[in-house]
Amino acid sequence: MITLINPPGIKSLAGLQIHAPNPPLGLAYIAAVVKQSGRPCTVIDATGLGLDVVGPYPGRDDLLLQGLPFEHIVQRIPDETDVIGVTCTFSSLWPLTRHLIQDIRKRFPKVLIVVGGEHVTALAEHTLTTSPVDIVVMGEGEETFLNLLTAHENKQDFLSIGGIAFLRDGRMVSTGLSLRNRNIDALPLPDWDAIPIGEYIDRAQTNGINLGRSMPIMMTRGCPYRCSFCSSPGMWTTRYVPRDPVRIVDEMAMYIKKYNVRNFDSQDLTAIVKRSWVIHLCREIIDRRLNITWQMPTGTRSEVFDVEVIRLLYQSGCRLLSFAPESGSVELLKSVQKQVDLTSMERAIRVSLQHGFKVSCFFVIGFPNETKKTLGDTMTLIRRLAWIGVHDVTVTKFVPYPGSLIFREINQIKLNDEFFISPMDFYTANAPSYAQEISSRSLYHTMLWMFVNFYILSFILRPFRVMKILWIAITTGEEQTKYAKWFRYRFLNRNKWRKALNRQPKK
Repeated sequence: MITLINPPGIKSLAGLQIHAPNPPLGLAYIAAVVKQSGRPCTVIDATGLGLDVVGPYPGRDDLLLQGLPFEHIVQRIPDETDVIGVTCTFSSLWPLTRHLIQDIRKRFPKVLIVVGGEHVTALAEHTLTTSPVDIVVMGEGEETFLNLLTAHENKQDFLSIGGIAFLRDGRMVSTGLSLRNRNIDALPLPDWDAIPIGEYIDRAQTNGINLGRSMPIMMTRGCPYRCSFCSSPGMWTTRYVPRDPVRIVDEMAMYIKKYNVRNFDSQDLTAIVKRSWVIHLCREIIDRRLNITWQMPTGTRSEVFDVEVIRLLYQSGCRLLSFAPESGSVELLKSVQKQVDLTSMERAIRVSLQHGFKVSCFFVIGFPNETKKTLGDTMTLIRRLAWIGVHDVTVTKFVPYPGSLIFREINQIKLNDEFFISPMDFYTANAPSYAQEISSRSLYHTMLWMFVNFYILSFILRPFRVMKILWIAITTGEEQTKYAKWFRYRFLNRNKWRKALNRQPKK
């Protein structure tokens, strides 16, 4: 018996942070390949099974645990389980995941415990030496996990399996990063039957804005770029693999019928790289008259955007585009290997706005070589984006993600729970500054000032647009922009979590 576990999540009550747990897409793919192999498999999605269950986060009054308590998770693991797989994508979830694995080991002292995801791929040795994990799967997991199960069943040496790390005689042995799968169309579709996907859909737990009943969908894997602040190259390499548009739309059509959804959230690192591919995808959706909306909340490139692509995207139902200039300083962008032409991106943004899209832009401030001048360049760009009509900006403080080039270059990082949880402090004064010339306090106030500049200017220039979007969010629940999502979370939903916490039994 194979048991796969998605640990509980974290919800923030402070600052500007919004956290909506997403359905565990990666775990759903792993479950699908395990079942396809004929092995019995149980999935425990601790977050999805306890979306309305909250508890205190140890040592933090501004954070909540969301999902099943650890003891309930451990109790759900079948007695006959002989392999337990746990996912840990984000570093902020590692302290919880480690605690859960320790509790699992107490009940199952001899079971093989395997953990995968971006965090443990980047910090395999730390994972193995600070937790009772047996095997770390590094990189793309489906084929590696199946090979590992076969080796375990046949009592073969794990050295024969590529893409894993483990301890032998107290030292880490690594067989390297998993080879990328070039034929992702051959993978079975995610096994959503094993996960309480309906709980996520009913509660609008979506990565993007709430456009109605939504499903996550993977259209491509990987990113061909090498931004030095991103952990993607360490997890996926730089191989970009798009799926067949026909199969993507087949999957959409199936979810429409099965789950009564009308919106799809792209979970891609970089959704649009090839012009011919996106045109094919849009025309397939249009020709089959799916009558859906879809969005790219995690970002996309702008190089292939022109009037034809924009029109087809809108006709196919795409409504939200997210771009990532990251900084307004050309000099800083070069230093972090962000290959972007700001002029070209602004042109794509203008065309997108003219055709009715909601547009969001991402910025990161506080890179190690950030200066007052580079921050000023970013402020100038943010104001210009407000002027031309961009709907949202997201400004976050730089955190050196494990697995990124900058993470490896910074020497003073201590791998402790305080560091791992620090991404949850993006929008608070607690987040440290890694910029040599900018203090943490100064960076925090600069971030707030950037938000104030953008949204005040947006309201002055387009007051009726802002009021209409907020009114729709209040009366219908539809979130046409990220600031509408933040407004509903901050003023309509956050007290619900505080009240839920207060109802928890006292120890």
